[in-house]
Amino acid sequence: IRWLCGYFFVLLCGVGLVYYWRVAYSLGAGMPGFAAATTLIICGGFSAVYLLVFLAAHFLKQNLALKTAVLVFLAGLCFVLANPPMQAPDETMHFLRAYAVGSGQFLFDEKQQFPNDVNLLVRDFPGAYINGVSGEKLAPDDPTIADAFARYSADKAAGAVAPGAFTPVQQLVPYFPQALGVAVGRLFGADALACMYLARAANLLCYAVLCGYAAAVIRRFSAVLIALAISPVSLFMAGSCSSDGLFMGLTWIFIALCLSDVVTKKRLAVLALCFGLTFHAKYTTLALLPLLLLLPFEQKPRKGKKALSAAAQRWGVLAVCLAAGVIIYALLTGYTALASNYGRVPYAETGVDPGRQLAFVFSNLPRYLAVLLYSVYRDKANLFTIGNFGWMDMTVPFVSYFAPLFLLFASGVSALEGAREKLRTAWVFLATPVLMYGFTYTGMYLTSTPVSLPEINGVQTRYLLGALFALFALASMLMGRTMALQNLRPGLPQKTPPAWRVLHYGFCFALVSALLLFQAYYIGP
Repeated sequence: IRWLCGYFFVLLCGVGLVYYWRVAYSLGAGMPGFAAATTLIICGGFSAVYLLVFLAAHFLKQNLALKTAVLVFLAGLCFVLANPPMQAPDETMHFLRAYAVGSGQFLFDEKQQFPNDVNLLVRDFPGAYINGVSGEKLAPDDPTIADAFARYSADKAAGAVAPGAFTPVQQLVPYFPQALGVAVGRLFGADALACMYLARAANLLCYAVLCGYAAAVIRRFSAVLIALAISPVSLFMAGSCSSDGLFMGLTWIFIALCLSDVVTKKRLAVLALCFGLTFHAKYTTLALLPLLLLLPFEQKPRKGKKALSAAAQRWGVLAVCLAAGVIIYALLTGYTALASNYGRVPYAETGVDPGRQLAFVFSNLPRYLAVLLYSVYRDKANLFTIGNFGWMDMTVPFVSYFAPLFLLFASGVSALEGAREKLRTAWVFLATPVLMYGFTYTGMYLTSTPVSLPEINGVQTRYLLGALFALFALASMLMGRTMALQNLRPGLPQKTPPAWRVLHYGFCFALVSALLLFQAYYIGP
């Protein structure tokens, strides 16, 4: 009965949403029957999602990992459809590399020729349809997203020829999931637009599986991890053609293994592999190494065996991770050097020279620290930019305002776990974001900011998700110790554990965020 009442409420929300669009945005004005057809489509989509949630609730009751993967994938699919083609950061160049790999091209040819429908897709869907400062549409005579779909279809039918597309990306591993989607699309004769959506879905599926594994192994602060894994910014990037889908998923697994309940050889191998692959993608992964201090090694040797101390074992794991990072980096970089004819690719920002700017940082350290602190202060530590989508130019204020509150909620339900942690854990959680913010902002200063500017450009929230986990886990510890929850006696277990509750609420928040993103792009600002 509760589910039937909920379904009736969902249908009312669908009808009310279309009515709101008609009143606020004049949707379908002068088009008889358009509102009724739109209402049926919206209610049908809502019904499909509601049915899938109903099935997940009844058949995945005892499996948090599988339910996490399923709900992350379902919520992410909404972002796959809500986000127009080529509107994620640098999605054009990422899709082109994924398309090349999916076509069997494992070398990096600067003069590679793409099919004409791919060139048309890149031309007809340029990035940044929305002005980032005002959030308003471009001039009335400029094309809209809907016009771009019509133009692409007409150009493809007419056999129009577009200029050849180009991508500077020279990596393989992050694009294997997307390439699989492209390969499936090409196998069934899909055009470039369909291949792009299939690449997004495959990337999202890979991310969902990695999130499920992370939820399966983590034992402390699982609610905070799930809240970030299913956050709008994570789903937006995982549901696009981007290398961030694999990178974020491996990051969650690395954090989850550090906070697991047992250490095995297989898990240590996975830990080292995650670090090596993420380190090759972004050097800021080095900031996650302090989390290795939280690995749950046994303090006493097993009977009949001589074992190293927990501290020595952690140092050994650190050495293995660093070795894995160096080996994987050398192998992948060496392959790129052998398989590429690009030469040196210049930085997008003119006047940027990382070597000279690094020398300037060390010779003017007080000035740079002032620039760094000001930039973090200006960005409010990127806590209120989770609602920045597109190429950082499509802002959904509702998401930016409420995402930090939702993450604080996740911290609150983990307060009991935080209260029982040792003080060393707090220092680790403090060191991790300090290092990650420092590495990230410094990296963007060296590669994207002219040396003369008194601020750092280009930092995005997605670069700092690992730091946000540590910050909100630290908040859990502060909440728990402030309320002296460590002194509570064990009571009856909750009917709905905290991690499950956060997963449910996070799923709902993600659906609303995807709907607002769709509205901003397709209905009106």
